[in-house]
Amino acid sequence: MDVYGYLLAREGRLEDVENLGCRLFNISDQHAEPWVVSGCHSFYSKRYSRALYLGAKAIQLNSNSVQALLLKGAALRNMGRVQEAIIHFREAIRLAPCRLDCYEGLIECYLASNSIREAMVMANNVYKTLGANAQTLTLLATVCLEDPVTQEKAKTLLDKALNQRPDYIKAVVKKAELLSREQKYEDGIALLRNALANQSDCVLHRILGDFLVAVNEYQEAMDQYSIALSLDPNDQKSLEGMQKMEKEESPTDATQEEDVDDMEGSGEEGDLEGSDSEAAQWADQEQWFGMQ
Repeated sequence: MDVYGYLLAREGRLEDVENLGCRLFNISDQHAEPWVVSGCHSFYSKRYSRALYLGAKAIQLNSNSVQALLLKGAALRNMGRVQEAIIHFREAIRLAPCRLDCYEGLIECYLASNSIREAMVMANNVYKTLGANAQTLTLLATVCLEDPVTQEKAKTLLDKALNQRPDYIKAVVKKAELLSREQKYEDGIALLRNALANQSDCVLHRILGDFLVAVNEYQEAMDQYSIALSLDPNDQKSLEGMQKMEKEESPTDATQEEDVDDMEGSGEEGDLEGSDSEAAQWADQEQWFGMQ
């Protein structure tokens, strides 16, 4: 149930996670699972301090709970306490050496602390231990993307991963990141459209929106940001992308209104009063957009 709760939270189904946590607490609060599920709800709601507390409580009840260690490690990492997070991910690897997400958490900590060499060693070990599949190829490519010298290797690894699993979201995201660096926006749009053909994911819709902005397809970009926010209302980057577009459009619209006023003749007192009123309305509107 703790793994199930984590998967629901990762998909943005936070109401389902909350309901699951309540049901598990009604059964017993002396097991780690309900605390982990509630912690996942807090973590994906960006309440990292509470997620840390709930993860620690779960570990008190069951020190061998891998999901609790992953939860606490992720919360510590996002709070900037990377060295403490590394300890928890290492313990998770000791308990579950075949679980890829344990290695992913540790490698993310290494990257966050600019320990590229340690991250590369770990990613290569995972690749050799668990075999060449889409997940391990993508994990190794993620580390390669951090070093300009290994960019081409990252591209090769991601192509291999996508050949195995064209719909693997993490591989699509990293390939899109690489294409963005190369300013190959049309290729990125084609990649993302193909990935979204049979699935809907907040991050993919948001990145597609970013790429569409880069090629001046503003209306469709706005649509993509809206879809992303409908899937995850807490996605800050989608909200920022939408707000940026709205703010860029607002001055243009205001200029058009001023041009109309000039054409109608703006020397009279009544016209000036109307112009001030409209300017106030636009100022209110811009303030409202900024609050979203």
